Amino acid sequence: MGHNPRFRMWGNEDWQGYCPTIGDMDRRGWSLTATCSTCDLKMEVRVEVVIREKGRAWSPWGKTAKCRRLHCHGRMYLRGYAPRAGEYVDI
Repeated sequence: MGHNPRFRMWGNEDWQGYCPTIGDMDRRGWSLTATCSTCDLKMEVRVEVVIREKGRAWSPWGKTAKCRRLHCHGRMYLRGYAPRAGEYVDI
């Protein structure tokens, strides 16, 4: 399943409309990673933990978080993998 060529032409607005909330991403099987723009730390995001903390209706689009590495003052941004499309999406 996946690798539909129409998804390659989508922009961020299209992706945000397709999966506007963390609950939608979970339902569609997306996996998320967080990457620090300063130290390049990469971490897997446990979607079930985010849902428990923020709720299924929370939208991660355009949000960043403080880096988890000790003494790093950078911000982490999210990237999602949409398995149906076979595409990585900057969130």
